[in-house]
Amino acid sequence: MSAELGDKMAMLQAQEDGTSPFVKLISKEGHEFYVDRKCAMMSGTIKAMLSGGFMESKGEIRFAEIRGAILERVIQYVYYKVKYTKGNVAPPEFEIEPEIALELLMAANYLDC
Repeated sequence: MSAELGDKMAMLQAQEDGTSPFVKLISKEGHEFYVDRKCAMMSGTIKAMLSGGFMESKGEIRFAEIRGAILERVIQYVYYKVKYTKGNVAPPEFEIEPEIALELLMAANYLDC
């Protein structure tokens, strides 16, 4: 069996078990974002939802109050955080547009990331 086929079979098995390597985050407008589970777990709120007895523990989480553009920036930040957390070099600055700063801060506070 090839490595690629083995990876695909493992991914399918994980989906059947409910432990997919990805989490689906859905914004206020219904935009769907598939996020690596390891990155999604950087959020304390998402981690609690996925590991608790919540309905969201199946891997699909709706955020009725977070716009798609804001959720996308939060996702970009958690990937940034995972990439640069254990580096020896100072990470580049994570640029935030001033017009979304307050809304982004509120979302990040809610998501605990």
